[in-house]
Amino acid sequence: MPSKVSWFNIEIMKQIARSTGWISIVYFLGLLLILPIQLLMMYSEERLPQDYNEYLTLFQVNFEFQLGLLVIVPVVLTVFLFRFLHVKQASDMMHSLPLNREKIFHHYALAGMVFLIAPVAVNTLILLFMHTALDLDSVFHLKDLVYWAGTTVVIAILLYTVSVMIAMLTGISAVNAVLAYIFLFFPVGFTLLLFYNLKILLYGFPSDLLLNQQLEKLSPITYAANRNGSIFHWRDTFLYLILALVFYWLALYLYRKRNVEQASEAIAFPKLRSIFKYGVTFCVMLVGGTYFNGVSNNSLSWIIFGYVIGAFFGYFIAEMVLQKTWRVFAQVKGLAIYAAIIAVLVIGVKTLGIYENKVPDIADIQSVQLANDRSFYMINNVQDDEFIRMKPMKDQANITAVRRLHQQILADRQLKQHKNENLVNYFIQYKLKNGRTVNREYQVNQRLYDDFFKPIYDSKDYKFAVMPIFKVPEEKIKTVNIRANGPLNKQVTLSDPEEIKEALSTLRADILAESYEDSLYFQDRGSTVEFLLNNKHYVEPVDFKPIYRNLSHWLKKKELLDRAAVTADDFSHVLVVKSDTTNHDVSENALKQELEGKENSVDIKNKRQIGELLNRVSASTEKEYKVIFYYKFGGYYEIMSFDEEHAPDFVLKHF
Repeated sequence: MPSKVSWFNIEIMKQIARSTGWISIVYFLGLLLILPIQLLMMYSEERLPQDYNEYLTLFQVNFEFQLGLLVIVPVVLTVFLFRFLHVKQASDMMHSLPLNREKIFHHYALAGMVFLIAPVAVNTLILLFMHTALDLDSVFHLKDLVYWAGTTVVIAILLYTVSVMIAMLTGISAVNAVLAYIFLFFPVGFTLLLFYNLKILLYGFPSDLLLNQQLEKLSPITYAANRNGSIFHWRDTFLYLILALVFYWLALYLYRKRNVEQASEAIAFPKLRSIFKYGVTFCVMLVGGTYFNGVSNNSLSWIIFGYVIGAFFGYFIAEMVLQKTWRVFAQVKGLAIYAAIIAVLVIGVKTLGIYENKVPDIADIQSVQLANDRSFYMINNVQDDEFIRMKPMKDQANITAVRRLHQQILADRQLKQHKNENLVNYFIQYKLKNGRTVNREYQVNQRLYDDFFKPIYDSKDYKFAVMPIFKVPEEKIKTVNIRANGPLNKQVTLSDPEEIKEALSTLRADILAESYEDSLYFQDRGSTVEFLLNNKHYVEPVDFKPIYRNLSHWLKKKELLDRAAVTADDFSHVLVVKSDTTNHDVSENALKQELEGKENSVDIKNKRQIGELLNRVSASTEKEYKVIFYYKFGGYYEIMSFDEEHAPDFVLKHF
């Protein structure tokens, strides 16, 4: 009668505990010092927050050290736990035991999970006791403790199972650790490199848009780095646990297929060695292109040199790792084939221009989005997102105008861009009638396309689609703050619903009446209008510009204008100088001294004239007429300018 052997082997567990149990103890002590003892120190020194407004989460306590342990311990544990696979004598001995591979794997893999979970569980119990005994409810709630423990365990288990899977692929412990971190960072790193290089190779590729799609979630390490104050949603927990099960099963499958003789081999499976070699070659090639693009100011010849030198280094580094020798430089056949394939692909894509030249037919376009501010596309899972994200424009005139702008940008692609030009990023998104989208991004000199962008900006459809002030419902606004810019502490706060409604109505009317030229000329001028919502979140503030007549008249009628904006009464005098000085490298103080030394100037003290100047100047100092506004106190001053078109009559008469 065959004897029954228990699935649980106590001797193997003892061996595992003796060889790697110390890592679990170190992890426990590390967490103990970082959290419970740190909180005890804060408690004894009366440094704990006493107000719920100063409320802490457990991840905010020594977060950097928590993150370090969370990222390092699972990988180090795997390296020591499965070292028997990477040392030939230990591998031969382990696989000579009367145990099947599945049982060996489960003993080691599950023991590692226990070693990771136990320190977190014990520290959780200690924190629970402290919460009850010391009344730490103002520091963290019980649900925060559960959240901290659960999040730490889930991320640690995923990191661990990934490392275990990598341990099955290699026969060298050091390579196990390196490949584990490469694999964990690979989704984020590869995506960054790929999108950045596609932006280099493909004119109009929207890398900024694509790279902002919650990229940190692609790696558990980068996701863990965002846990300081961020929320770990239940769906993320579920996804990470599913991934952990997948990697666990994959590790078991690879262990069953692995040959014992592969100990000391960098890659244990021969069929994967070519994938490793050319994968490393491709990634290092992308790094080379990225580096030389950055240091050479987009020089095509240096970018190509970066790709060549990156592919060269990547290929031979991979060969050295695989063959464990530096004598690999004679094996160039694989590199030559790789280079030929890449060259054919790149030349084919650039020659055909299918991607770069694509502009959807106007009959196929359902709506379009256009923005020269990337923040309109870079909002993800943010509260009040519906007030910030740009809405589609469906007006046929705007669709046609955006298409004309797009076609002109493509026609001008050979124009060289200079760093000192007024460069902006245009983001274009077409929503097609078949449900697909076409996204493009271009960095261009804004002044070259003013005539194309002007009819779009001036349209009601564009302003309603882009500006948050037209999207936020009046009933959601709790208060409106109008704060004067500059050194003066002048502010008006509106909290009456009727006043908020009136102020919002006048401001919207001013923005709708504002022309494209005025939006550029008076950019960053005037006071700042802030909107606080019922949920204590702010909508993007709006500039209260001097040309906003409706809001000015409304504030004046309410006798609030002097408190909401800088006025002529705030200045002692103003100096106007006609000068072509546009040196960007000079400091503001040096520019002030230079202008004050000019003979061709006029000193103005008349309040009416100062007020007229205040309503005509631009925040820029590059216009023909420079103006120094001297405040009445503190020696404060501001330098602005205006052009010939905006010059008051009394200034023109003087000069």
